[in-house]
Amino acid sequence: MRHIDYELHTDQVLLQQLSQNDQAAFTAIYERYWKLLFREAMNVLRSQKEAEDCVQELFVSLWNRRQTLSVTTLRAYLQTAIRYQCIDRMEKDMIRGGYLEDFTTYMEANQTMPSVEEELYARELAASIDQVMDKMPEKMREVFRLSRQQHLTHREIAQRLQISEETVKKQIYLALKILKSNLGNVSLAMLIMATFVYK
Repeated sequence: MRHIDYELHTDQVLLQQLSQNDQAAFTAIYERYWKLLFREAMNVLRSQKEAEDCVQELFVSLWNRRQTLSVTTLRAYLQTAIRYQCIDRMEKDMIRGGYLEDFTTYMEANQTMPSVEEELYARELAASIDQVMDKMPEKMREVFRLSRQQHLTHREIAQRLQISEETVKKQIYLALKILKSNLGNVSLAMLIMATFVYK
């Protein structure tokens, strides 16, 4: 009966109880939002394992920060956080270890090395990405170029432009959202190939 009561609590009540180290409140939040966050992560990563890992990491972070969180709307907070989490994972996996080597490993792991036709398409897509980037707001374009072309981390970009790391993350997320809306239904592997290999 106690578990049912937790399911009926509002998000704000659950957050208040979470801040008091209530594990049942944490479980209720997890069960309420896990599927939604998994779908959000899948839309970005297109990998079940990667998406599951991102969601798990987000909830670990939520528990670790339970006493210091300042959240107005839990659903919006979690949705934004999972998007940033996915961006961070993509950058760690596909950028910091070296573009081409990591991309080759990624493709081999999925047993889908690009064909000649796919490479040609990726080169065309890269040109389209450049065109979309040229139309982005100046600050967003600058942040995105520093991340993708000069291989800088969020902290390095923030220091160079004298802005916060959170602003850098937000600008990168918005840039990716603009790319997705302008390029249509492009797979993650193809977008990675066009953005990181044939840039």
